[in-house]
Amino acid sequence: MTRWRRSLARLGGHTPAGRDTVVAAVLAVLGLGRIPLALLLNDGRLPSAGWVVATATVLSTLDFAAIALRRRTPLPALGGAVAVVLAATALPAAYWLTGIGVVVCAYTVATLLPRGQAVVALSVAAAAHAVGGIVSTALGGHLHLVATFWAYDGGAPASVVLISAGTFALPGLVGLYVQTTRAYAAELAARVGRLEEERELRAEAAAAQERARIARELHDVAAHDLSAIVVQAGAADRLVERDPAQARDALRAIRTQGRRTLTAMRQLVGIMRAGDTDVASLSTVDGLVTASRDLGMTVTVEVTGTVAPLSPAADIAAYRLVQEGLTNARQHAPGAAVSIAVVYRAAGVSVTVRNGRAEAPGTGGGGHGLVGMRERIRHCGGELRVGPADGGGWEIAARLPLARQESA
Repeated sequence: MTRWRRSLARLGGHTPAGRDTVVAAVLAVLGLGRIPLALLLNDGRLPSAGWVVATATVLSTLDFAAIALRRRTPLPALGGAVAVVLAATALPAAYWLTGIGVVVCAYTVATLLPRGQAVVALSVAAAAHAVGGIVSTALGGHLHLVATFWAYDGGAPASVVLISAGTFALPGLVGLYVQTTRAYAAELAARVGRLEEERELRAEAAAAQERARIARELHDVAAHDLSAIVVQAGAADRLVERDPAQARDALRAIRTQGRRTLTAMRQLVGIMRAGDTDVASLSTVDGLVTASRDLGMTVTVEVTGTVAPLSPAADIAAYRLVQEGLTNARQHAPGAAVSIAVVYRAAGVSVTVRNGRAEAPGTGGGGHGLVGMRERIRHCGGELRVGPADGGGWEIAARLPLARQESA
């Protein structure tokens, strides 16, 4: 079936109406081809008078032409096909396949028109077909010469009516079934689309509610822990001269409380960022590389191994590591080439940012980026190494765990 459709497309049948035209043209050519075949089989003589053969050929061609028009104008095409069939019964000879257009057009009317209108149209066409057959028989016509009368000679009017009813009822029922199936499939597709939209809306609403809940938790954590830190700092200030040992204990408690607060806030903010379309991710470092190259830096990136997902915290940490490495190279080793290597292994992923020797003195001062980076890497269960690179230059490397895969 696919090969047949491709052949029709090459002939110009890129649309359903175009394919109908191609099919009608092919049938018409085959119908004309029966004339030389008849001459060959009858020693160069026509099987009937010339005007009969010519008229039968024209009617057969018009019957096929109805197929070409069936989608554009289904009712006129059906009426024309019925008129062609009845005209063919008046000939003393005709092509037996005349009437195919009636069957095809009846099917088309049932598939394209509303159900009630299609039933009425097919009933009227069947009645006209039956009456025309009865009249043609009375005038000496030959019903058996066309396909829609099923080779019946028209002896009994009741049989003509029954045959006409079957001629239009069979393709009509098939067409109505196809129309119902298409409508059902379209309704299912529309329903699936609506359900998908509703699912996305529910997911967005749930995500918004979750982010709002996390924001409230973030406020509670900050308000509670920071207020405790303020109280402990006040106590340490009062004890710093009177009891230095207790003051140091208070300062240690402040440090512990601060770290715990920082960890909790990072976890909550990381979860909130997971719903942001602009979240930092190892998969988006190309933007950092492009921006650095635009500033004149020479940056190369190499990714090896099978790419695997990281946890949200590790994914952000990897992105920040690359960002920090590029920033350090730009500030402390201007002009040096920078290489970024990402290696995926079963145990985790390694991210390394290495820059060569500086071509000019650096202009950047000391900062706290690496301190924050070390804390970020440690928080997500990774390891960070910072120091001189082999062959000169500087290197920042981290090993980060992959996301845990849930078992089925």
